[in-house]
Amino acid sequence: MTQGVHTGPILPGRQAIVLYVLLRNANRVVGIDRLIDAVWDTEPPATAHTQVRICVSALRANLGRIGLPSSIVTEPPGYLMRVTEAAPTLEAMIPAGESPAHFGRLLRSHRQSLGTTQRLLAARSTVSIRAIRDLEHGRVGKPRRDTVRLIAAGLGLSGQALADFERAAAGEPSATASYRPTTGTSAPGTHRKRRPV
Repeated sequence: MTQGVHTGPILPGRQAIVLYVLLRNANRVVGIDRLIDAVWDTEPPATAHTQVRICVSALRANLGRIGLPSSIVTEPPGYLMRVTEAAPTLEAMIPAGESPAHFGRLLRSHRQSLGTTQRLLAARSTVSIRAIRDLEHGRVGKPRRDTVRLIAAGLGLSGQALADFERAAAGEPSATASYRPTTGTSAPGTHRKRRPV
């Protein structure tokens, strides 16, 4: 681990979400629209772009306090996070109770990475659009195993990505470090009543 870097403060909700998404896409540019999508489950406010920029500014300040002031770089159309051996320290800044490791957002991230709509994923997986929408918005507690497998097949997941997807669906921690660059991003769901799918 980098000399002088120590565990930083526990971040508030939005900063934790933004940090998590940037870590999941370490050393790659993440568009600001994608960050907006991660922060807001519902229709984002008109000030969403400004709020995300403010959030990133505050996050940079917090990273500066632990010796990583230049970790987040502005790169059109969004931001790039430079991650090396300091990543585990950064991950520790995300509060466990608000961990963005939420299945619904992981599902949505995989779908968006493929450039696939909910309708197309429904056709590929034979799972209803409504079920996919409910899963993405966190309205479902733990989806049925067969539903998860159908969706995973529709997304073309295999290997470790498939294993992590299934673990997230079961509410289990990932077997791999969440800061590694992958196609998945996730974040807290809403507090709506959940139902099985």
